[in-house]
Amino acid sequence: MPRPAYGVDAPGVVRNLALFGALGILLGTMGLLFGGWARLLVANYGFWAGGSLLVTAGAMTLSSLIGKRYLRDRLLRRLGLRGDERVLDAGCGRGLLLIGAAQRLPHGRAVGVDVWQAKDQSGNAQARTLANARLAGVAERVEVHSGDLRALPFADGFFDAAVSNLVLHNIPTREGRDQAVREIARVVRPGGQVVLCDFQKTGEMAATLAALGWTVLRSGLDVTVFPPVRVVAGLKP
Repeated sequence: MPRPAYGVDAPGVVRNLALFGALGILLGTMGLLFGGWARLLVANYGFWAGGSLLVTAGAMTLSSLIGKRYLRDRLLRRLGLRGDERVLDAGCGRGLLLIGAAQRLPHGRAVGVDVWQAKDQSGNAQARTLANARLAGVAERVEVHSGDLRALPFADGFFDAAVSNLVLHNIPTREGRDQAVREIARVVRPGGQVVLCDFQKTGEMAATLAALGWTVLRSGLDVTVFPPVRVVAGLKP
């Protein structure tokens, strides 16, 4: 039976790392044809640089295919869901956290929002997300919307909790990232929680929530995925 597939994160980056890594190995191989110091320099540099890039590409691919599933489970466990909540996945992509949340919400609802950029995740499309929800058997508890995290189409306090994974760093400006965090905070009810995970800009996220009066905890590095990530957990007053 087919299973949900959640794609490769940053596919363009992975592709480029693999291509330049292969070129480095080729350069190193060609360097063996030279003599003297040129052989040592070209061969060593080519093999070292090419090998490093290939290892990085492999680590990112394994993170997308395996590591992020373990990370998903840890992120969702932080919410301590009862099973009847409304949970927002801000930047849901193909539904990894969205569907994981729905599986924990037999009497609740998981709602995803995304701009569906394939450069951020391979095959990223609303139809793919809904198809994954059907394959996981949770389609009746899932809904998805097209929308910008900086202007979420939901009322204040509409959700009991919100999650976001490897999304907010894609917003290019500090002002935009802060606005997205404020919007996520706005749509969570008093006493609700957010869990924000990323490999950069997590200090900004924590500061933005703290400025809103939230209780905030920022984790150490988690090496389940590559690049390693930090988690910002917040409780709304």
